[in-house]
Amino acid sequence: MAILAKGTGDPQQLEDGGWDILAEQVSLPVAVIKQDAISHNANWMANFAKESQVLLAPHGKTTMSPALFKLQLEHGAWAVTVATVPQVSVAIFAGAKRVILANQLVGEYHLKQVASMLTDTDVELYCFVDSIANAHALGTFFTRHSLRISIFLEVGVEGGRAGWRNLATLVQLVNVCQQYASLEVAGIGFYEGVIHADNAEQRIATFVSSVIKTAADLLQKDAFSKTLPIITGAGSAWYDVVTKELNKSKQAQQFRFVIRPGCYLIHDTGIYQDAQQAVLSRSNLACDLGENLVSSLSIWAYVLSTPEPGVAIVGMGKRDVAFDAGMPTPELIYSPLSKQLCSLGSAVKVETIMDQHAMVSIASGCEVQVGDMICFSTSHPCLTFDKWRQIGVVEQDWVITQTISTYF
Repeated sequence: MAILAKGTGDPQQLEDGGWDILAEQVSLPVAVIKQDAISHNANWMANFAKESQVLLAPHGKTTMSPALFKLQLEHGAWAVTVATVPQVSVAIFAGAKRVILANQLVGEYHLKQVASMLTDTDVELYCFVDSIANAHALGTFFTRHSLRISIFLEVGVEGGRAGWRNLATLVQLVNVCQQYASLEVAGIGFYEGVIHADNAEQRIATFVSSVIKTAADLLQKDAFSKTLPIITGAGSAWYDVVTKELNKSKQAQQFRFVIRPGCYLIHDTGIYQDAQQAVLSRSNLACDLGENLVSSLSIWAYVLSTPEPGVAIVGMGKRDVAFDAGMPTPELIYSPLSKQLCSLGSAVKVETIMDQHAMVSIASGCEVQVGDMICFSTSHPCLTFDKWRQIGVVEQDWVITQTISTYF
């Protein structure tokens, strides 16, 4: 029997043909991704970015896997985006030459860590700044250490996350940044995914348009350190709307555009499936790219108990799979006794999930036995990946041929 164990950042190739899940050669529950699905998804988004004339800096927080960062870079990603300083080190470890810290760089220890990275590597690092206090702190520290760091002026919306709220006064932040030779104002960053309303599409389009206008105004004031400043935004739900607004702008030729979707590589059968369907309904380009993004992540688990008619207890819980954006979806069932693998359709449903167990309802006429194995797809891959130090990679027939490590 094999149990997934912590390895290095590179994929670990397995000997003797790998581990066959259906032959019970691996401990369950187990998380796996399909090689053909992630390769397809990486290629799909790379093509979308190329056809949209934008650069791609996928958000690495979804997987925190150097092996998958490398896959995205091999498919043409311009940079890797992360959310924390430790994540910056993982991106550098994966070979990223450009890293966007799409967050504020705060705290003496973090500043020292970043200073070491800038000194010891050739990484091109960007971070977000949205306050005068943070600008002074960064400028003072990096000036003292004779280093330069590239920053994006982060702008935001009322009631949203971080970001300078009043675009009309953003020049005040620029003026502070320009007091320090150590701060290179490389462009403007934003995140539109916090805009929620029935008219979210229009509100996002209006917001992005206002960001571009602000950037153009600042360009006229020599606010930026680069000849072609960067405007960066776009998470996994609205990247089509953002790229459309960026490209239709009269000022488009004056900037480089970078989008930062993160969940596309793994995808799901929940909130991001719904978001991608909305993208297809809005974007002719997305439709023209052919086969859509596909869910690549699965969790296999045993049926542990059938204590009541119509009820099964499965050995998979909150410590194994995301549950914040919808319950896992049972898709396949395999009987080790009969050797039969069958689709479940809507016959089985997760009703409640606990630390190590899922309570599942079984429709009349569907036979489920103790020892059967159920395969689940998920919603919100970020909060499944962070529960696993290693994830199996399957190529066909549910045989794990290699494993990838995660670094959360």
